Amino acid sequence: MFGRSWRIGTIWGIPVNIDSSWIWIAVLVTYSLWAQFNVEYGNIRGGTALALAVFAAALFFGSVFLHEVAHAVAARLHGIKVFGITLVVFGGFTSARSDEKGPGPAFVISAVGPLTSLALGALFWVLSVSTDASGPLSASFGYVGWVNLLMAGFNFLPGLPLDGGRMLEAAVWRISRNHELGTRIAAWSGMGLGSLLLAGGLLQAIRGDLFLGLWLAIIGMFIFQSARAAEGQIELRRRLAQATVTEVMEPPPPPVPADLSLSEALDRYLRGHEGEAFPVVDDGRVIGMLTFGSARDVGMVDPLRPVRDAVIPLTQVLTVDVSEPLEQVVARLGPGRSALVLDDGRLVGAITGGAVARWAAGRRRF
Repeated sequence: MFGRSWRIGTIWGIPVNIDSSWIWIAVLVTYSLWAQFNVEYGNIRGGTALALAVFAAALFFGSVFLHEVAHAVAARLHGIKVFGITLVVFGGFTSARSDEKGPGPAFVISAVGPLTSLALGALFWVLSVSTDASGPLSASFGYVGWVNLLMAGFNFLPGLPLDGGRMLEAAVWRISRNHELGTRIAAWSGMGLGSLLLAGGLLQAIRGDLFLGLWLAIIGMFIFQSARAAEGQIELRRRLAQATVTEVMEPPPPPVPADLSLSEALDRYLRGHEGEAFPVVDDGRVIGMLTFGSARDVGMVDPLRPVRDAVIPLTQVLTVDVSEPLEQVVARLGPGRSALVLDDGRLVGAITGGAVARWAAGRRRF
């Protein structure tokens, strides 16, 4: 559903990305506000109307961003790693394994987003009534306030993938002590909600409001598909709980001897593989990783120094034991990361998110 995304920065070490779909909605929102200000406030110049439209749009998207930041902060406070925040056409999402600490933290992390939107809605409403009620600035604050209140109400709806759906999942999980049941009920609720929105969109289109009908239908399809995918995660969790690392791991990258010179390592391993990392072994045991950057930084001073002097310590490398349950590994792995598989300190394989996905796809076929 989404396209390419770009990283625009980090906040507290959390990557912040913008999906290509977000750009189109940003342009559409700004243009719609500019047109509205031109019609309702004919006494202001076109440049002023555009500036107000950009201002209101910035407040709106800033509110969406703060909604996601609230999720990220709550996850961090509960000791859960946050992999990133991405702004998309429908708002945004925070990538974190919110359920790894149990139903209580999962409920809080889900609830804090719409509560933040609710607070922002109240704040902008106060700003709106505190300024000239007949002026465009008051209208800008009022618009952003109502949108935040609408966003809070919509996100509280009890169906996955919305925050309300995750709250429902956590509540059922807590009461029943059955995570699978919580996910299934929240997913069914999400599919029902998506179906209602899709039907409402078709009805609006039949009545002649094609724009609203199309938006409702698109949102309904997105919610339905996401909820169905969430239900599919139940079976995946079952498989992960029954599997070990050995079923999924792939051959490891070629190990680099720790006593090899950096100039030799650059020529034999790193040249042409600048974006990769290689395990460094000493007496058969992994002591860390070598990258093009770490080798270059030390090798520029003395290219004959041994690889061990440029190694990234093992404490900074993600490693897993060969006997570790796959479910635990996936929780630690995170998107886009890989891990070395060790057996009593000796390198026996590697595991990536792609390897897990291929394993899961193969299990589905059988």
